[in-house]
Amino acid sequence: MKDNVQNMVSRFLRTYADKFTLRDVVKFFSSLGVKISNHECQAYLESSPYVFALEDGFYITRAGAFTGEIFSIRPSAREFDQRVLVPGSRCMPFVDSEMSPSALSFYIDGKRIQKRVGTFDCDSAIDFYQLYGEEYAPQYIASDPANSSLDMVARDYELPNNVMLTGLDMGVLIDDFGMQLGDRIMCSVTNWDKGIIHVMVVRDGKNKFNRGFEGSAKILWYTNLEKALLESFDRFGPCESIEEQLANVFFENTEDLCYSMCGSIEEYLNGYASKVGMQRFGVETRLWFKGQNVPCFGEWNRMMDDFGMDTAWFPYILSQDVVEQFLTDMVSRHDSDFEQLLKKMYPSDYVFHKDEKNSILEMVKDWYVAIRESYNWFADRSIGEIRKQALELFIEVKDYVYKINEIGMDACGFPQQELVILTQLSGHLYGIMGMLKNIDSVERESESILMSIDGMRWNFEDIRGILDSALEEHRVSQFKVVRGAPAGKLGAKKIK
Repeated sequence: MKDNVQNMVSRFLRTYADKFTLRDVVKFFSSLGVKISNHECQAYLESSPYVFALEDGFYITRAGAFTGEIFSIRPSAREFDQRVLVPGSRCMPFVDSEMSPSALSFYIDGKRIQKRVGTFDCDSAIDFYQLYGEEYAPQYIASDPANSSLDMVARDYELPNNVMLTGLDMGVLIDDFGMQLGDRIMCSVTNWDKGIIHVMVVRDGKNKFNRGFEGSAKILWYTNLEKALLESFDRFGPCESIEEQLANVFFENTEDLCYSMCGSIEEYLNGYASKVGMQRFGVETRLWFKGQNVPCFGEWNRMMDDFGMDTAWFPYILSQDVVEQFLTDMVSRHDSDFEQLLKKMYPSDYVFHKDEKNSILEMVKDWYVAIRESYNWFADRSIGEIRKQALELFIEVKDYVYKINEIGMDACGFPQQELVILTQLSGHLYGIMGMLKNIDSVERESESILMSIDGMRWNFEDIRGILDSALEEHRVSQFKVVRGAPAGKLGAKKIK
């Protein structure tokens, strides 16, 4: 899509709050001068993180699903002492997950609550951001404007003992609305696109030990949340992130979870969860069955088998970002060996279909010429090393991804955590390829990106041997000895 069209579509998805149909969106695209089939439009909507599917062919945006719904936050004693409430990940999944928590705006009685900076120990700070995953929490903390002088690269991504965090000034809640330690704020998003949240103080301190009717209502809320999470694990698996998991849960269980006597996800995880925990998922974290490893395969991604399909039927496809970076790398090295290029881009045992290779060669040659004509060596020099290292690792990782994809659902028996890590490495590398188009951004983050690639290489080396063993075991299992085979005859056959 062109930039102006993309902006209009993004605006629609971020602000439209009513239900809509596929036909409505096709008409919307048409009004922007974009021709799109129903099938293409449906695929676009169902792949969008901003859209939920409803019954009877209707859809609703994240903005429509969560605007006006109720959730709560209970400040900690440390926050109360400093009169600073840190949003962190506590507004998840009701707000835009791509918006920095420090950029959210809070209002009470129509007046904006001013921001205030507090100092917190490292462990407490990470707890405020726990739903992003412990592996990402330091990045969110470092991105807080209050920590603008914090050089995470120089610190090897280790947080100092104490950090500054931006939150809302609780002074007005305490002085004007009588908030006391143990009370909570009830929150409701009023403008999802801009991150505006209205709050009210709920005098909950007297029910600290869950006594009486209100205490029983809280216990019921935690019970409902745990039940909904367990059901979501079976239906959706570990999802792409904790945020996506929670978005599905709260969207499908709004009536049971979004009401005036609700608890908070933070309190549930820290004090009430009996069957759910924060579990490792490769190099990331997910909500999952407490004490269990998060698998790569499950009923949630075995749908293809229900239709008699196998992953090996799907063609090997490279994204435009990846091809562009391979070609830019060639231009930077004054290389024009396109046969060698294909060997790098495609898996070592990939078999081209009829005329496929010639078609691809023609395409990349034309693209190469276009890149060479606009190539700026001086502008590209600073990211050349990043591209080189990313492509080198991509070449190795994609061979394993392809081999396992060819095996299809038989890979269910492979070591699950290693498969998860391989998938995550592939996804991160594709992400870096897309980032390389933004030269200014890459220049600012060059040290960080190189360090990330180095970390990915270490992770890949850790799992390579285990995957090699699993692939060899699978290869051997495809053959069985035929007893009593005549001498000189083939004594093994491949099992289909």
